[in-house]
Amino acid sequence: MKTKLDFPMEIAAIFGRWVRKLVRRPTNLTFSMIQPLIWFLLFTQAFQAVANIPGFQQITGTSSYLTFFSAAVIVQTVLTSALQSGLGMVDDVESGYLDKMRATPVRRSSILLGKVFSDGFRIVMQVSIIIALGYVLGVQVATGLPGIALILIMAMFFGIAWSGISTFVALTTRNSESTLVISIMFVFPMLFLSTAVMPKQLLAPWVQTFSMYNPVSYVADAVRGLIIQGYDWTLIGQAFLAILVVGAITLTATTMMFRRALAK
Repeated sequence: MKTKLDFPMEIAAIFGRWVRKLVRRPTNLTFSMIQPLIWFLLFTQAFQAVANIPGFQQITGTSSYLTFFSAAVIVQTVLTSALQSGLGMVDDVESGYLDKMRATPVRRSSILLGKVFSDGFRIVMQVSIIIALGYVLGVQVATGLPGIALILIMAMFFGIAWSGISTFVALTTRNSESTLVISIMFVFPMLFLSTAVMPKQLLAPWVQTFSMYNPVSYVADAVRGLIIQGYDWTLIGQAFLAILVVGAITLTATTMMFRRALAK
């Protein structure tokens, strides 16, 4: 007979399984960091002249494009890291792990929640590395350690919400190549059609309009505010609201598809 304590223990067991896989395959974490590192080290050098645009400092609060762009690197790290959630789910489908779990008394929701929480843990690790690298390169976080903690919390929840997209695609296609291609189609358009890479005032009018409905913009603005300006609770509240909306849509759809996949 199951008890109330069984549910968190099941989640912890599934969570532990994914964390052990991450530890046993550190190359996966290493290679997933290559693209953000390239962005941080090369992209900011190639486009540092953007900071010379008249009014850039007045608009952004900093004269350094590296500091401004650090929020974009953090968000991009979250988005690309969330793609791995779907790829991991495809591995479980192809290896027959999900079929084995279906034959056990483990709650179906425990399987999904354990996976989702492990994604959040991995994202926190990756974003922590990016923040540390930013510090080495000269990026100072105006809000200090409390602000960094808030950035990590925001990144974790946004990553969990966004991972629902790749997991949904994975459960639908059951193919790693399709999951990767379709998920990437969501990442880079949403990133470049937001305020993450360029201040809103410097974007084309139609991009400015699109960015108002783009959840990436709200998260990027909140992270950038914590780095450059301080605690702007309006931006922070808007970011968490955007995360809540994205999560409600993606995780609901993923849960429905997950139940359907286990019912087959």
